[in-house]
Amino acid sequence: MVANLNSSNKNVSCINHIKLNDKGEVILERRQQSNTKSLYHLLFIEFFQNTTVYIYVMTFLFSGIFCLFILFFLIYLIINNLIIFIQNTFHVTMVTNHKLSIFNINLVNEVHCLIIIILFIIYTIYWFCDWDSNNHGSHPRQFIRCLKIWEFLADYFPIHLVISKEFIIYNEIYKQIKQHSHSMNSIINKHTVDNEDYKNDDEMNEESLVKESLSTDVNYLVGFHPHGILATGAFINFATEATGFSKVFPTFKPYLAILKAHFIAPFYRDFLMLFGMIAATKKGLHYLLDKNSCKQTGNFVVVVLGGAPEALDSKPGTYVMHINQRFGFFKLALKTGSYLVPCISFGEQSLYHQVPNEKGSWIRWLQDKFTSIFTVALPIFYARGPFPYRKPVYTVVGAPIQCEQINEPTDEQVAHIKQIYKEKLRTLFEDYKAIYDPEANDIEFV
Repeated sequence: MVANLNSSNKNVSCINHIKLNDKGEVILERRQQSNTKSLYHLLFIEFFQNTTVYIYVMTFLFSGIFCLFILFFLIYLIINNLIIFIQNTFHVTMVTNHKLSIFNINLVNEVHCLIIIILFIIYTIYWFCDWDSNNHGSHPRQFIRCLKIWEFLADYFPIHLVISKEFIIYNEIYKQIKQHSHSMNSIINKHTVDNEDYKNDDEMNEESLVKESLSTDVNYLVGFHPHGILATGAFINFATEATGFSKVFPTFKPYLAILKAHFIAPFYRDFLMLFGMIAATKKGLHYLLDKNSCKQTGNFVVVVLGGAPEALDSKPGTYVMHINQRFGFFKLALKTGSYLVPCISFGEQSLYHQVPNEKGSWIRWLQDKFTSIFTVALPIFYARGPFPYRKPVYTVVGAPIQCEQINEPTDEQVAHIKQIYKEKLRTLFEDYKAIYDPEANDIEFV
C-alpha cells in the first residue's frame, strides 16, 4: 500500500484502488489532483500541509509539558480561590458605600472557584478510574484516525505504506493453510512464486486482495525500525488512516506502543489514547497480545523496538537497529503465540539532522545519562528549524514470522526466534534498500 510511488509529487491525493507494481509490491494508489487546479488552490493545499506538520511537531514536543503546566496552574488557581473564598466568608467588616460592588466581585469569584473545583474533581475522578487504560487497549476512535488533517500531514513528506512482496506470498500461502493441515513454516519452505505472476496483474480488485487476508485467529507483534527522531512513519501509517491501513487490513485493529511517560500528563494522555496508542510496557503489550486477557484476536500491535536510545543514532543514511539487548519483545511473542512482523521505514532517518554526538563524546554521555534517568531521549536535531525536511518515507511491512505459544520459553528459544527475526529484517532491508534508499549504509545491529 504505497500512497504514491512518485516521491516528488507533493499534491494532495485520495485513495483510489489497489495495484501491483513491477516489483511485486502492493500499492494503495491515490487519485492525483488535476494539474489544472488554480494557483490559489495549490497554495491553499501547500498552506495546510505546512500547518499540519507544524501542529504535529509542536504537539509531539510540547503538549505533554504544556498539559502538566495546566494541571499545576489549575491546582494553584483552586488553592488561591479557596483562600479568597474562606477570607470573604469570615470577613465581617465592610465599607458601607462599597458593599454592593464588593459583593458582586466576591460572588463572581465564588462562582468561578466553584466551577473550577467541580470540573477539576470530575476530571480527577475520571483520571483515577481511567489511570491504567493505556495498559488495557486505550480508547481508540476511528473517526479520529480518519480525519482529513492526517492526509495533509502524510502528503507533506510524503509518507507511504508498502506491503512487501514477501507479505503477499505469505498471504497466498495462508489461503492454502485453510485447506491443509501442514504447518505454516513447512509450506513456506516448499513454496516458490514466480514474480511474473504479479507483474502481469496491473490492477487488482481491492476486495479480492483483502477478503482472505492473514489469519485473524492470532495477534501480531510488529517491530518498527528505525526510530528516527519522532517516529513519524509509525504514527502516520499505524495510528491514522492517512495511508489506508484499514483498506488492506480491514479486520485488524492497529495499536501503536509508545513510552509510558507520555501518559503522565492529563488531557494529553486522553488525546493519545484516541489514536489507539498504548504504553510500551510488558503489561500493556501482554494485554493486547494474549487472547485470554483482551478477549479478542486480530490485534496489530506496533512497537518502535529501538526506543529512545535508537533516536540518538538517527542520522540520514544510517540504519542502526538497537535489537541485541531486546529480549522481552521476543519472549512476549513466544508466551502469547503472537506472530512477529518485521517492518522497516526507509527515509525515516532523513527527516532531520543531528548535532554530532558520536559515542564517547561529552554530548553523547549527557544524552545517554538523561535517557537512563528519564527514559526519554534528548537528541539535538534540526532541519527547517524544528520542522522536518520534505523527504519521502517508505514503511515496508515484511512477512509474519510464526511463533508457537510457549508458556515458559527458555533463553535458547528466545535467542532462536530473535535470530530468525534479525535475519528476516536484514533480508527485508537488503531487498528494498536499492529501491527506497540506495545511498544508505548497511544495516547495523547493536
